[in-house]
Amino acid sequence: MNPFVLDLLAKVTLILVIGLSIAATVRASAPSLRHLVLFATIACCLALPVVMGLSPRWDIPLLPSPIARGFMSPPSASSISPTVQPIQTAKVRALSLSDVAGRSSGATTSAASETGFTGSFFRTKARANSVALIWMLGFSVVLGWMVVGRIRLRRIGRMSWALNGDDWTQILRDECRAAGVSESVQLCSSPVVSTPLTWGWRAPVILLPEDAIDWPEDHRRIVLRHELAHVARNDALSQLFAGLACALYWFHPIVWFTERRMRAECERACDDRVVSQGTPAAEYAAHLLEVARSARAFGAPGFLSVAMARPSQLEGRLLAVLNGSRQRVAMSRAARPVAIALSLLILLPLAAFRPVSKTIVGASASVPVPSKLAKSAPPAKKPAVVMARSSSTNSTTIEYSLDSTFDLSALVRSGGTLDLDLKTGANVTISGSDRSSVSVRASLGGRDWRETQVKLVTTDDGARLESYFRNSSNNQSTRHRFDISVPRNFNVHVRSAGGSVEIENVTGNFTGSTGGGEINLRGSAGRVDLSTGGGDIYVSDSKLSGNVSTGGGLVRLLGNKGNLKGSSGSGPVISSNATSEASAESESSKSERPKTTYITNDGRRESVVVSGGIKMVSAGGAISVPSAPDGAIVTTGGGRIRIGPSGGQVSAHTGGGDIEVGPASGSVEASTGAGDVRIELKGADSHSVVVTSGKGDVDLILPANLNATLELETAYTNNFGRKTRIISDWPLSVTETPDWDDSHGTPRRYVRVRQNIGRGGAVIRVQTVNGDITLRRGS
Repeated sequence: MNPFVLDLLAKVTLILVIGLSIAATVRASAPSLRHLVLFATIACCLALPVVMGLSPRWDIPLLPSPIARGFMSPPSASSISPTVQPIQTAKVRALSLSDVAGRSSGATTSAASETGFTGSFFRTKARANSVALIWMLGFSVVLGWMVVGRIRLRRIGRMSWALNGDDWTQILRDECRAAGVSESVQLCSSPVVSTPLTWGWRAPVILLPEDAIDWPEDHRRIVLRHELAHVARNDALSQLFAGLACALYWFHPIVWFTERRMRAECERACDDRVVSQGTPAAEYAAHLLEVARSARAFGAPGFLSVAMARPSQLEGRLLAVLNGSRQRVAMSRAARPVAIALSLLILLPLAAFRPVSKTIVGASASVPVPSKLAKSAPPAKKPAVVMARSSSTNSTTIEYSLDSTFDLSALVRSGGTLDLDLKTGANVTISGSDRSSVSVRASLGGRDWRETQVKLVTTDDGARLESYFRNSSNNQSTRHRFDISVPRNFNVHVRSAGGSVEIENVTGNFTGSTGGGEINLRGSAGRVDLSTGGGDIYVSDSKLSGNVSTGGGLVRLLGNKGNLKGSSGSGPVISSNATSEASAESESSKSERPKTTYITNDGRRESVVVSGGIKMVSAGGAISVPSAPDGAIVTTGGGRIRIGPSGGQVSAHTGGGDIEVGPASGSVEASTGAGDVRIELKGADSHSVVVTSGKGDVDLILPANLNATLELETAYTNNFGRKTRIISDWPLSVTETPDWDDSHGTPRRYVRVRQNIGRGGAVIRVQTVNGDITLRRGS
């Protein structure tokens, strides 16, 4: 193993032992102090590789002499030719004293010695590569697990609903002030979580279980008090550092043990904060036990968040909370600077320290490098073999090319089929032409392009382009591109290991799949059945029917005149009857028109210019359409929807999330499983509005001279804590049912309005639960 790695592991182990020992020594002190010690230990382990690489050497003679150990010192840089200099730090096989004496007297190296040296060197190199590969695999698994947890937390946050009622807002404001938290904290509720948890250090988010809306006020305050203690202490950031240390040293059990101890001390420190703020210990213990009763494992997201109650830590925390004799005093302000100073005092000398031989310090014995090894060089790889068979002579032509770019062609008839069998994968562009041939411009790239074989042959119904490896393995890497010209009336069938597929100005049937990459169809006609394992799909200015699908990505269908359906495993599907900007407008005229921006659920933004109505469907995630002048139909499985100035008919549906529309000059339909709805209408035209919310407030801004028929209904459940209201700038006659209705589950009462505004007219219908309805007079 590389000496640097061995040195690093020894020093990391020493740092961990020192940190755990100090934490055990101060076990009678406050948990916040023990957490600080463990965090400083983790931070030192993360910084150690960088500091070791930058710090000067501090050689201390501790090791026995090289001859006593039976090994030679590494050869000096001056004794090795530049050709073989990369091996100067490799471990040299053991040499006897007679070997050393013989070499010092000028004896020549035998062929057998050369062979043994060479074999030992390559065996050592192979072992080093294997160790590095195993470490990289473990590092990737742990880091990937953290990334998955982060993505799931973001998704849960987007699909949760905000607790922004007056009661929750006031409690959050009071507890933030008491905890000393000045930054904005987002408070949400989600059915996915079973225990309160906090994540995010730049924009903190507190997630509560779905039943949090039914909690009494004292339970709400205690839970928020605990979670805001995490925010005030920046525990989310410290857990991120601990996760990175676990990824870097995934094989080291003491690192994982330290991370668990650090998480436990973090929770106990927050418990002490809650009790020290005046909460009786017995009362807090009861609330903690109540929260833990419904807690369950949270998988990867739990690794990056701090949860209020984990069953595995509950017993120790309860005993600590109820122990009245235990110290609960928080750390002094000087504790952090002292911890930083002590960490540097330990880290810097330890990083510079290098144990060396007692007898030979800084010297290196010269070991002759075998001449065969010095002169050997890896043989040049054979050039790619390119084959083409002419349709006229039916003969095979073999071309050897030392360049990675070459041309192939085959004669075909219109109406035939191009069969692409690309086992190496490639980015493919296919365009229609007036020639009766298939012409290929191939550009091979990537690490293993020389191992690629390309073959273009004629078939009974067209041509087939193949690419494959002469010698296949599990880690081959290429970056190929094929620019292909076909007759305008031609079919295409694709089988590709990966890469984008682009078809332009071709009429025919397009079928097949690519392992991953974009699919782009422009100015084409016919039938489509194409799929990609992951990547965006774009269809514009075409007349296509059939199906396109992607495992994950955006699907955008603009100006297609056929019956084409798109689907995505995770991403929006956008369709519009408008032609794309490329076909009908100049660049200057396009710049004058507003752009519609779609925000997909992975945070990417896709902007296009449209003039027709928009249809957009997403499996989940927030959607923003800043402008929809000709109307929009927007649907997402869960997430917020924002539609800006609009005309025509607007329809917005989400499984859970807030909806905001307007100013709208046409009719609006909006529904959400749980969330607030805000709609602004403008103009004297008749406006038809239908709003449904499973839980949330509805705010309507209406024209001052509106003529409409109102059908408003808000229900409040018997566990909501207050009556819901209908508030209006117009005089309304509000009624309320006297009895509790349990036909929908939780008993509820209804507050309703049935009347006209002005002369009456189009219906404005609103239904919501546990939320107020507000009608405001606009301009």
